[in-house]
Amino acid sequence: MALFKENECVYGTSVGMELLNGSGLMKPGGYQSLVMEIAERHLRQFGIGVDDLLRDGMAWVLVSSSVEIIEPIRREMSVKARTWHSEQDRFTFRRELCFTDEDDRPLFNAATFSVLMDVRERKILRPDKTALSIGDAHSEFLLEASPKLRFRDEMLPCDRRKVYPSCIDRLGHTNNCRYSEFAYDALTEEEIGNLAQMRRMDVFFKSELTPGEYFIVRRSAVSSVHGELIIDGIHESTGKQSFICRMVFQ
Repeated sequence: MALFKENECVYGTSVGMELLNGSGLMKPGGYQSLVMEIAERHLRQFGIGVDDLLRDGMAWVLVSSSVEIIEPIRREMSVKARTWHSEQDRFTFRRELCFTDEDDRPLFNAATFSVLMDVRERKILRPDKTALSIGDAHSEFLLEASPKLRFRDEMLPCDRRKVYPSCIDRLGHTNNCRYSEFAYDALTEEEIGNLAQMRRMDVFFKSELTPGEYFIVRRSAVSSVHGELIIDGIHESTGKQSFICRMVFQ
């Protein structure tokens, strides 16, 4: 089924205590969790969710996710969301998401970039070369976003971590929400205390983390409560970059 009038769909969900930290603020991974929940519910409604695609040996794989925070979430609450397909090139599918409270006051906006993958071959597919019906894009953009990031920050190791079974999702690799959790764990106490000032988070997914792997978490050499902070993960065995997380504080 094509995504017909998809921007008119409205979904209700809630912020539970598991998404908040000890100060009652939404953790970075909480925003990512809400984005992924709404995107999957929406795609499932139009017949192109996880289970629908896996039956044909395909899956959507996230390339990047960007969140702009308008009003930091500070408590358990009900929220509403709309989402639509905004742009597509040969391989990449962009989606916008808009989150508000029950009175339609804006909370945060998001944009995701995804590719279609052959699950068995682990190869990227061109949607127009499949029988998948995506529909026309609604060219309304909520924020500036790109699936790529270039940075020159000096990076220093701060942690060594292992991929445990609890990290793995239906596609057999580390779930995308876990990467923002890895980045959150790399913050200093001062930065966590300043989380209410975070206005932007971008997560870029470079290569899969699979069960049993070890990876090194690195962060910008200069600790910055205000301004930009870069955190990434490096495969210990290959030296390849797995993910990059960019946080921007007011």
